[in-house]
Amino acid sequence: MKRRTIAALLACTMVIGTLAGCSSEPKNPGDSDTTVTETTAAETTAAAQTGPKVFNDYMTTDIDTLNSHIYTLSASADVIKPTTLLLYRQYPTADGKSFEYIPELAESEPEQVDADGKIWQIKIRENAKWENGDSINVDDVIYSFQMCLDPLMVNNRASQLASDYITITKATDYYLQGTENKVSWDEVGIKRNGDYMLGLELDAPVTAADIKSHFNYVWTNLVHKPTYEAGMNEDRTKTSYGSTGDTYKSCGAYILTEWVPGSVFKMKKNPDYVLADHIKLDEYVYKVVADRNTALELYLNGELDEVALSPEAIEQYVDDPSIKVAPATSIQTLAINHGNTNNNGILGNLNFRKALFYAVDRQSIAKMTNGIPANYLVASKCLGLDGKTFREMPESQEYLTENLGYDPKLAKEYYDKAMEECGLTSLTLTLQYNETSANNKAASEFLHKSFPEIFGDSFTLELMAAPSGVLNSYIKGWKDGDPNSFELQWRGWNTSTPAPWNGLKVYTGMYSNKNEPYYNDEVDALWEKANYDLEAKMDSAYRLELTREIEKIVLDEVAACPVYEAPSYYLINPKVILPSDGYIPGYGFGFTISDKEV
Repeated sequence: MKRRTIAALLACTMVIGTLAGCSSEPKNPGDSDTTVTETTAAETTAAAQTGPKVFNDYMTTDIDTLNSHIYTLSASADVIKPTTLLLYRQYPTADGKSFEYIPELAESEPEQVDADGKIWQIKIRENAKWENGDSINVDDVIYSFQMCLDPLMVNNRASQLASDYITITKATDYYLQGTENKVSWDEVGIKRNGDYMLGLELDAPVTAADIKSHFNYVWTNLVHKPTYEAGMNEDRTKTSYGSTGDTYKSCGAYILTEWVPGSVFKMKKNPDYVLADHIKLDEYVYKVVADRNTALELYLNGELDEVALSPEAIEQYVDDPSIKVAPATSIQTLAINHGNTNNNGILGNLNFRKALFYAVDRQSIAKMTNGIPANYLVASKCLGLDGKTFREMPESQEYLTENLGYDPKLAKEYYDKAMEECGLTSLTLTLQYNETSANNKAASEFLHKSFPEIFGDSFTLELMAAPSGVLNSYIKGWKDGDPNSFELQWRGWNTSTPAPWNGLKVYTGMYSNKNEPYYNDEVDALWEKANYDLEAKMDSAYRLELTREIEKIVLDEVAACPVYEAPSYYLINPKVILPSDGYIPGYGFGFTISDKEV
């Protein structure tokens, strides 16, 4: 099929009135590159919209919860973040080229109290309030943190609050103790220094930048105590907070006004938001759609204001001047269940994992996904030194495998060794992928065919498509006592752009939300040094060298098998006024703080 605009094909059914033809409709609502006089539905909608500024967005999967202590899906974070408060939040710099952390619920910068940098305090704003008018003070912050770390609730985000950019004294011991009651809450380094003053006691010296980065994440958001408590079960091991609109309270830039599961989320501007001047839109709406192709149809029909193009649509729009490109947010990897006991535990065999690594033709998969082949774990978006990204630095390239890691002969040698070591003559594995991901479907089908060609007739790769929620339950299975809950599954991590050392926490033993049961004491020690050692904090080159050491170990042990990165290609309604001309590294397009012509 010749490259042509999908809009031209859809316009025939979108014009108002009877047309003689549909020749050359604009590719982007409101953006005309011809002198055609036909009127599309998008243009009609735009012309009629003189009322509130509404940004219509979408998600291709429903959320799992709005409880920031236990959520697992990025779609959930997309609704939680704009409707609650953080101590510090990312906002674009004045020139729109980067981002900075500015006080949100905090009134000012973190204040160092001691000489070592281990005791800090944060002043809380006195004008913040919940959507129902309840005032917010330091007790809301402390309650939110205490519930996240609650040892009976065993929340999956507890480890990240306890120890990430900073390590809060006794926080890890507290949340891991279960019913032992050996560590009291009073021993945890989260203190009430006044009605509007939060105190912090930390295990290691940190900088103000570390504190702001730590309290910028979703799991450090506020939860509303009366509503959280109302949903608590009798033994206080679970709460229904955030499971429905009635069990959730907003206090952020927007107020959640409507939640129809599997359909729509509506959020209106919060007039009492502490940084209200930053919000230009009157309403922000998420529609849950089947996939990105459905979203594209809605966009072309004027019902959405942005769309990330599917792999099929990219080919049609790649030359469109209105396209905006965002770097891949994560590396798509094959998560390997090392602890699986089936097939004589072959997934725990290093030779077999190396066989998988060298059998992946990353270049071919990247071509079919419009992606970038990845034989590494630190994403290409991550920043390095001297104006280079981490991946552009020569030191970050020298240890990567040749030919993007593709070596069929070596892969077969490792496979034969592993099969002999595990006493197997045949092997069948199942690779799971998200049923809505066209990229991972194509990549899975490619591996289904190519792996047996390399390994021989003794190997079979079966494929299993499933919703994201089901896939998450399989990943969670090995943590809940079922070592054989999955074998191989496509996964991706959205790592930190400015702090690649921090993003590698997913391969440490202290990370509770990890995909695979991979543990390495050396990796743990290096990660702690990169994140907490004062020398590392003061010497960026040394910190990046520690990052490389971690990546080398994890790659060598094939903790997971990296395959590709997939940049995103967006069409954005030209009536939307972004805070920058394009994508801001480490921040995004800033849709929720955009403006819109009406």
